[in-house]
Amino acid sequence: MTVDEIFSQIGQRMVEGLMAHSQLADYYNFLGLRGFYRCHKYHYFIENKNYKCVSDYYMKHYNKLLAERRFSNPNIIPENWYKYSRLDVTNANRKGFVQAGIEKWVNWEFDTKKLYEAYYKDLLDMGEEAAAIEVAKYLKDVDEELAEAWQKNLELKCVDYDINQIMDMQPRLHDKYKKKLKRLKL
Repeated sequence: MTVDEIFSQIGQRMVEGLMAHSQLADYYNFLGLRGFYRCHKYHYFIENKNYKCVSDYYMKHYNKLLAERRFSNPNIIPENWYKYSRLDVTNANRKGFVQAGIEKWVNWEFDTKKLYEAYYKDLLDMGEEAAAIEVAKYLKDVDEELAEAWQKNLELKCVDYDINQIMDMQPRLHDKYKKKLKRLKL
């Protein structure tokens, strides 16, 4: 794999990450879970910032545009949801959907971490230390987000995805991510 291919694939994964977080935000907004919605809205904007940083880095250091690739739709939202209203969702459904959403988030971040680790190693093997250091920034970011996703998954498993516990945590999460978004000036 070439440096061009590595950066192109990182850019592709980040755009797909934007799509995943946008869909997860809509997923939780549809379920009426404001805190989870804000969490993924925040991660959407961070992913956007990181994508622009990667694109700018590549332009500045390699004097090329990131080659655009075909993007795969993460398909976070089940297709049959589009025929329902938010008011049609029962608490029993909501519990299962929260669990599925958290698992999708964990899996997405885990897979992204593995990809970035491989790209980091490939760049080091090519003698592209500076580029590897740049990729390490995003590897660290995804590692932190994966830890956050795992922690949220563990917390919810500990309470057996109890809908009352889930609802109780929404205001705190909403306020936390509202402040983080405000610091981003969004």
